Amino acid sequence: MMETLNQYIIRRETMALLPLDAEDGSLHTIVVEEGRMLEVLLSPLKIVQNSCNYFGSTYKGRKKGAACLGFRSMPPICICNELGIYFYPLMSESQRGCIWIGHSHVNNWEDGGQKDVLVHMTHDQSLRLPVPVSVFRNKTMRTTQFRHQIRLRISPYQMMETGALVREDGPQLHIQFNERGTFSLKTDQEMQMR
Repeated sequence: MMETLNQYIIRRETMALLPLDAEDGSLHTIVVEEGRMLEVLLSPLKIVQNSCNYFGSTYKGRKKGAACLGFRSMPPICICNELGIYFYPLMSESQRGCIWIGHSHVNNWEDGGQKDVLVHMTHDQSLRLPVPVSVFRNKTMRTTQFRHQIRLRISPYQMMETGALVREDGPQLHIQFNERGTFSLKTDQEMQMR
């Protein structure tokens, strides 16, 4: 028997959110994790929304950010960039049967026949989903492109532990507190001249 929870926050080991019709007619979720399955007494969309909130954003804000990158219709959602958690819906969020997939857990997929796709996930798990293979492929590839675009925007501004700001397109910069109570940026060369 599956463990039942009232609340759930998506984390790295979350693989998929599957809609579940409860006996009372409400919509619950089967959460597929790396080593277990849980029943959560919330809809998949509500879990996604709560998870965005937990990691310091809103679902609407995440959708708007995706739209700014060109992903307007059923966009992938960055739940938490720092943890590399990206989920994508396989149909419109307004549909009761909307399934959410954790992008990092998709190894590959194959045509399951009868408009199904067989998704091979990490940790030797597989899911048969009622989605045509072409739809699944397109959604997965869109999420790959979305993650790539975010990575391209972030990578030039990687912060090193030393407090130096590293830019791929220029010199390493160091943040210095100055006598006026503000900060300035110094290159390695300027730091050596002190």
